[in-house]
Amino acid sequence: MSSSFYYERQSAFSAYSGRPITYAVQRIIIATVIVFAAQLVVAIPVAGISARALDPEYWLALNPAILRFGAVWTLITYVFLHGGLMHLFFNMLTLYFFGPDVERILSTRQFFRFYILCGIAGGLCQFGVALLSNDLAPTIGASGAALGILTAYAVAYPKREMYLFPLPFPLYMWAVAVLFFVLSLTSDPVNPGTAWAAHAGGMAFGFAYMKLAPTIRSWFDRPARKTPAASGAEDHDPLGDAVDNIFKFDDEKRKKRK
Repeated sequence: MSSSFYYERQSAFSAYSGRPITYAVQRIIIATVIVFAAQLVVAIPVAGISARALDPEYWLALNPAILRFGAVWTLITYVFLHGGLMHLFFNMLTLYFFGPDVERILSTRQFFRFYILCGIAGGLCQFGVALLSNDLAPTIGASGAALGILTAYAVAYPKREMYLFPLPFPLYMWAVAVLFFVLSLTSDPVNPGTAWAAHAGGMAFGFAYMKLAPTIRSWFDRPARKTPAASGAEDHDPLGDAVDNIFKFDDEKRKKRK
């Protein structure tokens, strides 16, 4: 993921506006930092023990060599591994900046699910590219999932502005998302070690989810049906109730525009 530092204007940045970090974002950051600390500890040489037996990147990274033999758990676990402190920092910084508002839109439970699905989508794209190019190098990092969160934020708040270093002027969030997507697609020639397909896949899934979820929700919005007059109670759709909080920002934005 790009190492460019970015920050939002005070009026739009959740942390500056006094709102605390949300539950899911906090737990994901803590879990990822703990896993990174475990990576550092396990990397300490131990006499008499095979290095591969202790190497979490071999068993938990998105390794095409073992994924082809059914190691499907690596599509999730690779998201929590990182190759260095800066790699970890910028991914968690992205999650910290943009995750809280996305979690408030989706709810905590759905945010956990969405974050993992962005990572899986990015992992599948990276795996497909690895097979086509015969590049069996393992992939680690939360960049695909984190960029999926950034994309979801841009879909929800496309006209919010932020500064992207070293640019001296602010950009709309939709422009930032497009810029990161283009950088992902063009990063391989510049930096061959970048998992560009995982980045692009996570962003594409984040965009599709945020755009299609209202349509999918509408499939379950059926007219209320009345039960027999003897009961006098209304029937309702539990699944529709469960997703009522998705994309409430659409209604809120309409009210503000009025």
